[in-house]
Amino acid sequence: YPAAGTRNVSGCIGNRVCPFANYDTTDLALKLERTIYPNDYHVKIAVSGCPNDCIKAHMQDIGVLGQVEPLYNPARCISCGACVDNCRKRSTGALTMINYRVERDEKRCLGCGECVLTCPNSAWTRGSNYYRVVIMGRTGKKNPRLARTFLEWVSEDTVLKVVANMYDYIEKHIDRSLPKEHVGYIVDRTGLNVFKNEVLKEVELDAKAKVAH
Repeated sequence: YPAAGTRNVSGCIGNRVCPFANYDTTDLALKLERTIYPNDYHVKIAVSGCPNDCIKAHMQDIGVLGQVEPLYNPARCISCGACVDNCRKRSTGALTMINYRVERDEKRCLGCGECVLTCPNSAWTRGSNYYRVVIMGRTGKKNPRLARTFLEWVSEDTVLKVVANMYDYIEKHIDRSLPKEHVGYIVDRTGLNVFKNEVLKEVELDAKAKVAH
């Protein structure tokens, strides 16, 4: 694959500039670059600071989106409902007001951090940073599609190890009769369970992490 080549890792401007970004995308992009280069396989990777996904990570072979665990301090909450309204209008509706206090549905929360930005009294603050990994996105002439969520609420170390393992998976399963092949086609052929077992090899997931079924 002398000409197919891994493309440059792309990233949004991150939290050095954007208030919505949950992490330094440039820093992670450089770490990914050191992990994967040099390599001839035709892989596209993009990192986005938040679920707004300005960099179009959902159209890449691998996309990494920043998540933050919002921390709620009821002592500072004035029950204005601003975070609840904003979450319903701009995100997933993970927040509800019950007995003048806000409750967060962890199953619906994307970790976007909108509640932190919206609260007028700093009842919400940023906790630990996590990442959502999406896979199998692609453009092109044959069956273009958006990437699907593979991992949620994982650490940076997990992201780097999964991407490194993915190249071993490609090496093992790629169709060498083709000039190039996107990761999504390989996963279609081997099945998700084979992909999952090989890219999660020797990866220790935190209790909070979620893996797609």
